[in-house]
Amino acid sequence: MTPHHLVLTEELVGGYDARYKVNPPLRSREDVEALRAGLADGTIDIVATDHAPHPIESKDCEWDAAAFGMVGLESALSVVQASVVDNGMLTWADIARVLSATPARIGRLDGHGGPLAAGAPANLFLYDPTASRTFATGDLAGKGVNSPYLGLTLPGQVVATFHQGRPTVLEGAVLASEEVGARG
Repeated sequence: MTPHHLVLTEELVGGYDARYKVNPPLRSREDVEALRAGLADGTIDIVATDHAPHPIESKDCEWDAAAFGMVGLESALSVVQASVVDNGMLTWADIARVLSATPARIGRLDGHGGPLAAGAPANLFLYDPTASRTFATGDLAGKGVNSPYLGLTLPGQVVATFHQGRPTVLEGAVLASEEVGARG
């Protein structure tokens, strides 16, 4: 399941805005609620972004010609927080399980998704769930800007990320590859 299927509904498709053209398509409010319930009761065990950045011309066109998908990586945790954490359906431990531990286990990614261990390189992120921000193109690390959340206020903010003990994001800004090596 994707974060956007936890919040967006088929009513958004009525305006033929290609930002909402995804596969599987957006569904009814009842379906969104059923997906949230399935995530909460464990029937659904993973949330994955289905991150699909597209050049502007692939989305700024007629509906039939538009590409499927949307960017979702930079907004995923905020959207999941708003849809199932802030309302008490899931805990932060549940979120770690569905966004990290279970996908890493299924993908057989040793060293990912698990707890910190003494002497092992850290793969982790620091997140401020009390922050809020107006989501803007500056929040997008890639060239794709096909996000349905642009201009919306989203909860939470990634403060820093570390991959194998090396910072990749500090103070909310993605580091260039040469900075990552220099700071590791």
